[in-house]
Amino acid sequence: MAERDIRILGFAGSLRQASLNRALLRAAAGLAPSGMAVEIFDLAEVPLYNGDVEAAGDPPAVAALKARI
Repeated sequence: MAERDIRILGFAGSLRQASLNRALLRAAAGLAPSGMAVEIFDLAEVPLYNGDVEAAGDPPAVAALKARI
């Protein structure tokens, strides 16, 4: 069986730079085995949900998150 490339998108719910969850994501990215990539997405620019904003089109940060998912 051929080894598959695995891509994982990770994000921390905490926006604080010193967040333990952010540190764990960075550690996971650094420790990922061969064939696995962990991409960390920063949610800082993603706005809270607002249906009026959604109806007008995705803000750039939301479009970027959707593209990575």
